[in-house]
Amino acid sequence: MEAIRRGWQSWKRTAQFLGDQIGRIFLSVFYFTLFMPFALVVRFLRDPLAIHPSHHTEWLERQTHDLTLKDSRRLF
Repeated sequence: MEAIRRGWQSWKRTAQFLGDQIGRIFLSVFYFTLFMPFALVVRFLRDPLAIHPSHHTEWLERQTHDLTLKDSRRLF
């Protein structure tokens, strides 16, 4: 029974090592083939400071009106 336990512990260490290595390889391939090209395209095509005036904004102009004393008593 002790031999089976030692074999199982050895297998768990080996499987952990293989899983770590395969995970690193998989994530590296994922990063360099999918994520990095997308990030580069987004980085070069965006305008974070909104320097180009062609961007349409969704902000609405605030409409102000003069308030009277009666309006100030009615808060909501």
